[in-house]
Amino acid sequence: MSIRKKKLEELELMSYTDIAYEIIKEDKKQYNTPNLFKELCDLLNLSNEEFEEKIGDFFTALTTDKRFILLDNGNWDLRNKHTLQ
Repeated sequence: MSIRKKKLEELELMSYTDIAYEIIKEDKKQYNTPNLFKELCDLLNLSNEEFEEKIGDFFTALTTDKRFILLDNGNWDLRNKHTLQ
């Protein structure tokens, strides 16, 4: 089921990184941190104040989650789509 079709109650049970993973996987594109977190906030109906308060923690969570890779252009993508050299 598409992440965007899940009920809010279901999304609230997921971690931010799990939601971000599903967004990138579904959209098949890379996102920079603010745009990815904005997509997530829209899904969870979070306010602009919550966006501002939580984006730093979200960035930290992405950097420590091995499913994601930060590319040279500043965008996040799924690690399994990239070979490490």
